[in-house]
Amino acid sequence: MIEDWIKRYFSEKQIPEVMDILSGYGTESWHREEERVRRDAVIISRGSIQKLKATVMLARNDYRDVLIGEDIDKWIIGELSKYKP
Repeated sequence: MIEDWIKRYFSEKQIPEVMDILSGYGTESWHREEERVRRDAVIISRGSIQKLKATVMLARNDYRDVLIGEDIDKWIIGELSKYKP
């Protein structure tokens, strides 16, 4: 599922770097909801490698800061509603 989101926002050439950045979340025992956090980080980034890096860093400190975007950012809400399986 995450691959579909990545392809939506990033070019084929960027995918290895995106995957490397995303692998930075989920390395600690207290990191929760890895798939959801990674998906939201990709969406929040809107195709920007710099924003993706910043969002993953934010999640590494407190994943809830990333997930709250699902509830308050109208753009993210719209994106999720269009592409939920």
